[in-house]
Amino acid sequence: MSLDESQLQLFPVPCTTGMEPMCILDPDHPCCEKIKRETVEFKNGILIKQGNSAIVSLKLSFNDPVEEFIFDRIRNELWRNPGSHVKVIRSPEEGFQISFFLTLDMVKSEEQRRKLVAYWDDFAINIRQVLTDGKMAVNKFVRSRTTSLRLD
Repeated sequence: MSLDESQLQLFPVPCTTGMEPMCILDPDHPCCEKIKRETVEFKNGILIKQGNSAIVSLKLSFNDPVEEFIFDRIRNELWRNPGSHVKVIRSPEEGFQISFFLTLDMVKSEEQRRKLVAYWDDFAINIRQVLTDGKMAVNKFVRSRTTSLRLD
């Protein structure tokens, strides 16, 4: 089952501490306990949403430690430089390889939600290609450096 754009709908929650007109909910904070928390499982991932924020986590498979290493570098780069439509969480949810943080502003319109769903649907395919290209580059580099280490 794929994630449906309607499942990404969030709703505004006024800050109960009076500090901000709108706050990001913290499931461990007492003022947020009464706000409904919903978990939606979908193909290769999970959506955890609570009021005006959500986390989407994806599970990916790797063929070897080199792919895991390359992906860790990619995830860290996405965390540092995510673009304007997604925010990558530095440490993904346990059991997942990458997690994205969403706020109300990121999923206001149906078009925004559809784009995000399409992005996550394509993410595993795109990352597989990037990992393949990365391994080919690593292998080419190793082969080129190995020739200088040979004893002829």
